[in-house]
Amino acid sequence: MNPDIPLDKLMEDPDIKGFALVSSEDGSILKSGGITPGNIDDLVAFTGSAAEIMAEACQIGTIDTVKGVGRETLVIVPFDKSYLGLVLEKNTENVEEKIKESLGGLKKEVDSDVSKIFKDRADQLNMLLHEFVKDSDPEMWKGYVLSGLSALSKEGRVGTLIKLEGLELSVNANAENLDRDEVNKFMKLLLDFIVKKALSEFGKQQTKMIVQKVIREISEKNK
Repeated sequence: MNPDIPLDKLMEDPDIKGFALVSSEDGSILKSGGITPGNIDDLVAFTGSAAEIMAEACQIGTIDTVKGVGRETLVIVPFDKSYLGLVLEKNTENVEEKIKESLGGLKKEVDSDVSKIFKDRADQLNMLLHEFVKDSDPEMWKGYVLSGLSALSKEGRVGTLIKLEGLELSVNANAENLDRDEVNKFMKLLLDFIVKKALSEFGKQQTKMIVQKVIREISEKNK
């Protein structure tokens, strides 16, 4: 599950009493909120798994949602390799579509936020590169950053969404399905890679002064 998706916002819908996100692997509860039955983990894991097995056996494609109506009205949605179970106040027509739309909206919010973080981190690294290049060989820095991007691209998909144009890092800020941890980890590794080179070029004291100058500029910019 993408940990940034704010599932708690689902509780703003008055028709939803509670929810539980359950692992499809071991049936453990990953996240929950509101009022749910004590056996919500078993209900969601068993029903979601059984529905997918039956769909595969009957060759009817994937399951979007499963709705059970009894003492509780329960809607289960396969969600990011887990099962999301929602306990409803009542059984209403087309409630499954409404839930899927809500989840899609939450995911778009997160995608937008993470894309902004990705672009902001690239802009900050560009500020640092600009300072380092002032007192050094631009072509050397270009080759070094390119080699760093090539090496780090093996760490995951973030590396395929960032490139160096001249001496400016640019990112695909509209990339979907990235999560905050992926972006932060990659950009931290790239920062460390660049600073390591600066230390060898300028020494500890001058590198520290340059980094502190850029940190101050970033702070002023964000005010």
